Amino acid sequence: MISNSTVEIPVQNLQIGMYVSDLDCPWLETPYLIQGLLIQSRNDVEKLQHHCTHVYVDVDRSEPFVIQKHIPHSLLKISSGYIKQKQDNELSTLDPLLHRVKTYDDIRTAEQEIPSAQKAHNFILTLLDDVNSNIERNIKFDTRAALEVVETLCESVIRNPDAALLLAQLKTTGKELYDNAVKASVHMLAFGRHLGLPRRELIVLGLGGLLMDIGKQRLPKEIQTKSSLSLKPNECKQMKQHIAYGVEIVTQLSDASDEVIKIVTQHHERENGNGYPQGLHANQIHPYSRMAVIVDCYQELMGGQPGMPGLRAFEAFKELRGNGQSGLNFALVEQFAQCIGVFPIGSLVELNTGEVAIVLTHNRTQRFFPRIMIICDIKKNPYDAPITVDLRKTVLSPTGIAYAIAKDLPQGAFGIDAKKYYL
Repeated sequence: MISNSTVEIPVQNLQIGMYVSDLDCPWLETPYLIQGLLIQSRNDVEKLQHHCTHVYVDVDRSEPFVIQKHIPHSLLKISSGYIKQKQDNELSTLDPLLHRVKTYDDIRTAEQEIPSAQKAHNFILTLLDDVNSNIERNIKFDTRAALEVVETLCESVIRNPDAALLLAQLKTTGKELYDNAVKASVHMLAFGRHLGLPRRELIVLGLGGLLMDIGKQRLPKEIQTKSSLSLKPNECKQMKQHIAYGVEIVTQLSDASDEVIKIVTQHHERENGNGYPQGLHANQIHPYSRMAVIVDCYQELMGGQPGMPGLRAFEAFKELRGNGQSGLNFALVEQFAQCIGVFPIGSLVELNTGEVAIVLTHNRTQRFFPRIMIICDIKKNPYDAPITVDLRKTVLSPTGIAYAIAKDLPQGAFGIDAKKYYL
């Protein structure tokens, strides 16, 4: 399918990692009977050369570093220029509750916003301490105070989401449940901002993200932070109980809104009815819960476990898109991918020089050229003084090569702990 995120190139220019969405000939005349192909070998290119002259590459579904290296910047800018129109077209297929009512512009740089985001982050952690203390004593917690704290974080995300996203990724408390709750809240807020939802709804999303796994506090400590992929059958059954515990907490120990309760209740439901606890289908799931499902899946795919690193962002979104055919809402998956970006804030990337960098901020019109902090040399040894580079500008390395991203990396690659570089 040809769309505003595709570029036409000669078939001989195809590279491994590019996603071909359409051809200049019918797919049925090729060995690939199903439309859409991720180029995985030179053999794929040679097969296509026998049948067509030009192909259409979907920038959004291709390996980002391959696109950056092999597609002319002028074409990338043209593709990026259509992103908002594409997003609005996709939004029209969603529930009316998720239709855009506002477009948020960054009113501060990420650097300017960091101090405010830091304060909001600290307020959230204090709130979680208070909430968990009340849960342990079976005492109702102050929902109004919780909303005020989330509103502070919301205002920071509205001004520029990159600061809160960076802190959520790189700042750690040593309490994994807390860190995951903050990430979920920030991701939900950034997702809602990207969709153009009103402030009052963003605050609902932020509180819902913060509380959606609150029931895990009542699980055995040894399984509280385990990935679903590493759970034993009996542990899996226990883990599913966190929904019931969470609902009990937010209904009995708070005055949370119906929408927040829905997020807590439904964030493990699936569009095809294969989720839990109720096995709901598609439109039976609240729109905000459908967003929470995607955030929850994304965080699990990216998080990894000891001895099992998380996925690269491209791999995670490929997995989410695959699930979007049945379990997740495909239009919302695409929107979330646009929100998080090709190279997520706080993620690791390897440069064409062999050095390793952390992504600091996005360029919202040229998504392949973020601002980065180079933290390790070509031998993956840390620099004493990290170097900050804006890839929109031509900045030469000491060897005279213009810096560019060669590939994205999973968290923990080369034994690098990005959290040590928290600003």
